[in-house]
This record gives sequence, structure tokens and C-alpha cells, in this order.
Amino acid sequence: MPNSLKSETLYALSWSFVEAIGLQSVRFVIGIILARLLVPEQFGLIAMLYVFIALANTLIESGFGTALIQRRNATPIDTCSIFYFNIVVGLAAAGLLCLVAPLIAAFYNRAILTPLTRAMSLIIVINSFGMVQGTILAKQIDFKTLTKVSLLAGGLSGIIGIVLASADFGVWSIVVQQVSGSLFQTVFLWLFNPWRPALLFSFNSLREMFGFGSRLLVSGLLNQIFENIYYVVIGKLFSATDLGFFTRAKTLQELPSYTVSGMVGRVTFPVFSSIQDDPARMKRGLKKALTFLVLVNFPMMIGVAMVARPLVVVLLTERWVGCIPYLQLLSLAGVT
Repeated sequence: MPNSLKSETLYALSWSFVEAIGLQSVRFVIGIILARLLVPEQFGLIAMLYVFIALANTLIESGFGTALIQRRNATPIDTCSIFYFNIVVGLAAAGLLCLVAPLIAAFYNRAILTPLTRAMSLIIVINSFGMVQGTILAKQIDFKTLTKVSLLAGGLSGIIGIVLASADFGVWSIVVQQVSGSLFQTVFLWLFNPWRPALLFSFNSLREMFGFGSRLLVSGLLNQIFENIYYVVIGKLFSATDLGFFTRAKTLQELPSYTVSGMVGRVTFPVFSSIQDDPARMKRGLKKALTFLVLVNFPMMIGVAMVARPLVVVLLTERWVGCIPYLQLLSLAGVT
């Protein structure tokens, strides 16, 4: 690997590491405080909506964000077309979610899910205004700015959620925290990224990039269904409290592994895109990245499974002991 690309990768990786550790630490602390203030059932209610929000957010990107990073000579028309397309899709997806909110509530037999779904749909609209700004920074491998954005948004929204939970707003404190987190994220992306959309749009530009992005869209949708189908099944067949236990266990299990894999993945994609014409170099780089992830993930997952009980009791109190078996099983599954 040339020295310039190697140094650029290491610099980006260091900032991605700071972002991953910092953001996960902020989320971890906020999650612990909220878990002590709220009850498992309230987390379970929000988890029932995960799959719908995740699918809608995937539709917003439609693979275009990744296609924009992969496209070497992206023009202003390409970028602006994606920006306006995202907003239209975001509004349509949020509107559809609001319409089907009563059906979601009826499926789970929980009337409160109707207003919760409509409130959470705001996340989709807000995210649609910031996706391109974040993608541009990622393409430029400017993870220093992305780190600032993530930490500020995560910290401020977390404080709001804690204040509301302390004031007995219950499940709505989680809703406001997540919506405000998306809002802060988008606002800071606009503040820190000088790019602004022009009045440019081209269907031909979208069509060209959709050839690459469509495959990623299908892959993303299938991945979100696979990742979130557990919430649907548990929420339907069991209680919201059981789902709350599972959700908290999954969060604890994913904290170490997703921090490392997310850090590496966010950096390697734009780096690999810059050397996409050299398959041999890409193969060597991918092999090194996967080896690193396996060597780090294996001991972490075994460690979490071994200390699951004291970890839950000390951090979350006895109220959450129901999530201990879930945490142990998920950690062992995470080894692979």
C-alpha cells in the first residue's frame, strides 16, 4: 500500500476509533441511566418498531449513499439528485408508516403503538435531509468531522432523554431521545459540512447509480429483516417485558463487537473504493481487515458471556436479571 494511502487510512482509522469508542461509551452510559429509570416493558414497546424504522431508513438510502462513495467522478448533478430523491422517499416512507400505524398496533395488540409509530416516523424524514452530507464526509474520509457530529448528537439527545425519564415521561422519553438524536445529527452535518444542494436533478444520473445501488438496497433490506425479525417474533408471541430483556441483552452483546466492526467497516469501504481497479490490493486489504476482526471479536464475546450475571446486576440492577440468559446465548452466538 502506498505511503500516502496508508497514512490516510491510519489517520481515518484513528478518528473512526475515537468516534466508535466515544459514541458507544456515550450510548452505553445513557442506556444504563435510562435502564435504571425506566422498566423493561417500555424498551420492549420501542423495540417492536425497530424493523419498520430500519427498513424505512434503508429505503431512504436506496443504495445511493454507497453508490456515491463508490463513484469516482461524482458530479454536482449526481449529488443533488440523490439529495432530493432521498427527501421524497423519506416523506413517502414516513407517510406510509403513519398510515399503517393502527395496523402495527393491532398486530401487537398494543394501542399505544399507534402514536409511538407516528412519532418515530419523524426520524425517517429527518435522516433523509442529512444522508448526503454524511456520505460526502465519509467519501472524503473525514472521520474527524463525523466524530464530532456523532458525539455531540448522541450526548445532547441522551441528556434530553434522561431528563424526560426522570420526569416520568416513560416510553416517550426514549422516543424524544431518538428523534432528537436524528435531528441533532442532521443539523450538525449541515453546520460542519459546507456542501449545499443546488437546483439540479437528473433521472439519468439516478438510473446510472441505481445499477450499483439496487443490489446494495436489496442486500440492505434483507439484512435489516434478518437483524430485526427477532423483535417482531418476540413482541408478537411474548410480552413487551420479555422483548425489553432481549433488547437490552442484544445491546450489551453488540456494544464491543459492533464498535470494532463498525469502526473498520466505515473506513475500509471508502479506502477500498479508491483502489477498486486493483483487485489484488483489495484482496490483501480485505484479508487483513477480516483477520483483525476475528482476532478481536472472539475473546470479547467469550468474556461477555462469562461475566454476564455480574455485568447485568451491577450496571442495570436486579430489575434486569431476566436478560442474563439472553446475553449469554447472544454472546456465544456472536463468537461466530
